[in-house]
This record gives sequence, structure tokens and C-alpha cells, in this order.
Amino acid sequence: MFILKAGEMMTVILETKQLTKKFGDNLVLKGIDSKIEQGQVIAVIGPSGSGKSTYHRYLNLLEQPTSGSVVFEDQTINQLTENELDKIREKMGMVFQSFNLFANYSELENVNLAPMNVQGLTAEAATKQSQALLEQVGLADKADAQPTSLSGGQQQRVAIARALAMHPDVMLFDEPTSALDPEMVGEVLNVIKNLAQTGMTMIIVTHEMGFAKNVADQVWFMDEGQLIEKGTPTQVFDHPQEARTQDFLSKVLVS
Repeated sequence: MFILKAGEMMTVILETKQLTKKFGDNLVLKGIDSKIEQGQVIAVIGPSGSGKSTYHRYLNLLEQPTSGSVVFEDQTINQLTENELDKIREKMGMVFQSFNLFANYSELENVNLAPMNVQGLTAEAATKQSQALLEQVGLADKADAQPTSLSGGQQQRVAIARALAMHPDVMLFDEPTSALDPEMVGEVLNVIKNLAQTGMTMIIVTHEMGFAKNVADQVWFMDEGQLIEKGTPTQVFDHPQEARTQDFLSKVLVS
């Protein structure tokens, strides 16, 4: 987890200003203001349909907002051209609910693809890097395996290694364990927890309350397209201030 040293200034790396999205008459994001500081781990929680994943998709402009802005490293990225935006996205690692691996490529080849095709690494350099990343996520012995031979948890760990291969400044996780069988959840959460300890900036949409409480620096509760409450895990989980937060947590936390 991120620890601010004495005298060190917090740097805002990613920010939304009045981020709003409408689908027809349906207002799904209602003017969200948010700031993510370098090195922070943010866990975004809330009920299904609250706007968590929608908000998450706008952080790297997978879709355009109706109004408002997204600022990444001092650039308002929803004012950029698509080519400029592609360069920005190289700095944002994205891990989805589904693994999106190329089935006809080995685990190693999946991790190699972007560094070779986008960053121009040689096959030798990419392979060396990918092997180190696969070791980091506990899959060094599966480098030649096809995705179809791997468990869901293993595939998600490959997806994390693939995102890390681009050396992102921010990692975005959208419900990374929701497609996994319960026994596979822990192996993926452990990889993310270890990544948090390196100081990586991360925004994690999750329904794993224990994980959010133990790993995040900040927990954000969303409902009906709004950020209802923000705070440290202790503040949000043990002393929630908003009635809607209290109601949600009373239903999902087991005493």
C-alpha cells in the first residue's frame, strides 16, 4: 500500500471533473468528481448497476462521456485525437472481467504481443521481459501452455502480466475475479495485493469486501451513478457516514 513520506507531495495522476454519461434519458453517471494520486490503491464498491464499471471504462476513454472531462498526467484526454489517445492508453493497463487472451497463442506469446507490436521490442527482449512477468504472477512453468489448458485464475494472471508488459503508470481492474470460481479468486487477489505493495497506482472495481478493506488506501462507494462516500477502509467499512453506504454494507458484510 502507498505510504506518503514526510515532506513528500501527493501527485494527482488521474482525475475526473463532472464526468457525466447519458444513455437516452437514463443518466448513468451524474457529474463525478474524483482524484487518484500516484501510488494509491482505490477500491470502488457498490451494488450491481451502480455505475462502477461504467465509470471505470471512462477512465481510459473506452467510451466518450456525454460531458465532463478526464485528466491523465495533466492532459485532458477526451480532447485528444484517437491516435493521441492510443498513446495515452499504453500507460494504462486494463484488466477486464473476461480474460480476452488470444486462444491460438501460448501464454508467453500473449504477453509478448503488445511490447513487440506497439513498443517495437525484439522477440528476444520481449520474451525475457515476459518470462519475468510470468514468474511474478506465479506462472513461469506455464509459458508454453495455451489459454484453453489453463484455469480461469491462471488466465486472469496471464492477463495481468500482459497489462504489466507495457509498463503502465496506472492499472485499472474491472471486477477481476467476478468470472472466476470461488477457489480461484484468492490466487488472483494475491497477485493484485503483491502488485499494490510495489507502489503501483491502481483503481479496482470489486465486490470482494475483505480484499478492499485489507489492500486499498481508499474505498469509494458508488450508487445510482454517484460517488456517495469516500474514505480509508476503516472509515468506510467501520464508520460509514452515509445512510446508503450503511444499508449496503449491512447486506454484504458478514459479522
